Amino acid sequence: MELIVASAQRQFKVEAQALENGHWTIAIDGREYRVDAATVGRPDVLSIIVDGRQTTASVRSLGDGVYVVDGAELRVIDPRSRGFAAAAQQAEDGAFEATAYMPGRVTSVLAAEGEDVAAGQGVLVLEAMKMENEIQSEIDGRLERLLVEVGQTVDGGDPLFVVTPT
Repeated sequence: MELIVASAQRQFKVEAQALENGHWTIAIDGREYRVDAATVGRPDVLSIIVDGRQTTASVRSLGDGVYVVDGAELRVIDPRSRGFAAAAQQAEDGAFEATAYMPGRVTSVLAAEGEDVAAGQGVLVLEAMKMENEIQSEIDGRLERLLVEVGQTVDGGDPLFVVTPT
């Protein structure tokens, strides 16, 4: 399983592989760890052994992939999900506006303004944390406005494109 974990200061690429009985192999930005975890007394307190060293951590879910771990807020993002690919807003008129889910760089544009696109069709590719993510339209419609160009860097929340229903 491949994830992105973002804190206020930094973002990490995390690859996790469950072994058995609470044992995991976890790679953080390419560095691999052997991790064993189990709850201790309460479901929000974990005993964690990382490469033979034991610690405890308080973990609380705030929902929507947001966790508080020992007081630090972390957002866990699954890059395979379409929700990760584009933070979406649908206007009252049914138009779909895709925004960048995190800072990145536009590496390619897959559709032109004025072109008809289908729900699930890729419109552009955004590279974030060395991973390329196809940003898709959530609705059938016409690519009304393309708000970025290849090579452009964007911040999380920046608008990328608008599709209006046909």
